[in-house]
Amino acid sequence: MTISVRVLHAGHGDCIFISHQSDGNTFNLLIDGGPAATFGSLYGYPSPLRLLLEELKETGQIIDLAVLTHVDDDHIGGFLEAFSHDDYLPSMVREVWFNSYKLISKESGAADDDKNHVEGISSSDTKTSITQGITLEEKLVGINWWQKVIRNDLPVIVRGGLEFTILSPSVECLGKLQKKWVREAGSDVKKTAKEQTDYHLSVADLIRNDKFVKDASVPNGSSIAFILRADDKNIVLLGDAFANIVTAKLLDLGYSEECPLVAEVVKVSHHGSKKNTSSELLNLIRSERFVISTDGAIFGHPDKRAVARILKNNEANNIFFNYESVIRGMLLSGEEEYMSRLHVFPSEMVL
Repeated sequence: MTISVRVLHAGHGDCIFISHQSDGNTFNLLIDGGPAATFGSLYGYPSPLRLLLEELKETGQIIDLAVLTHVDDDHIGGFLEAFSHDDYLPSMVREVWFNSYKLISKESGAADDDKNHVEGISSSDTKTSITQGITLEEKLVGINWWQKVIRNDLPVIVRGGLEFTILSPSVECLGKLQKKWVREAGSDVKKTAKEQTDYHLSVADLIRNDKFVKDASVPNGSSIAFILRADDKNIVLLGDAFANIVTAKLLDLGYSEECPLVAEVVKVSHHGSKKNTSSELLNLIRSERFVISTDGAIFGHPDKRAVARILKNNEANNIFFNYESVIRGMLLSGEEEYMSRLHVFPSEMVL
């Protein structure tokens, strides 16, 4: 029995592939697709998601479950591209989880007349959470799309012998998404990592003056996050979920500082944003492997403050980045003691 984890090079986004093999059976799970460039085009040099899908096709494998955590471009873009070509996800995926606007409205019994209202949109072709979500709805026609809203009051879901304990979103967060889908930030207001980072501050200063300010993005609040359990091993996949929502659910499940959730791997929320990883959340989880997925090009992620919190929480904590370039320049002179705990995620991590 083996579990392998790949964190694809998805630019500033997420695209994660997990394969579980047991007794001659394989279950393949794809979580998010990164921005559109993660799949790329059918011409020229193929991008990581397209390469993965072609590798699976060559060996006669499929995607047993594809999960779109939420509708931000750096998660949905690659999905849209891969679902746009019949030889890829439309013919390869067995089941899809996606909390679409229509699905949320249908389950709540509310009308969706205002679904196309997005504040701050200057043109009809602007890529936004809502427009991309509606486009994916259209592409999933005829696909085995599970017609149930994924939320954290559901019982444990079992697929292929794997258990999914949903940590996020809450019913309240889904209600906010239903009322108004908004983009987190348009391309015209995105700032580079150089302009945004807190890398000039020391780990000691960040820890000493730490104050947690939570994320307020509506799409991030709707993000699907879950504990994946297989072969008595836990993998925590947090998407871009809110720290307070995940913390409350872990407490509800009976975890505490004295009895934390033990996990083989934790995919850190929102690419290592300081607004999505709190000390309270870290106190409820024990893992030697925290993973941050981003190339650091957009929004200044990861925040060094979030990295400092993870390092401070437990001396056994190690952080893996899917881009080596993110590690460079993060630590200041005199902080070499932390370098041994920052790693490049391997092409495949076998648990």
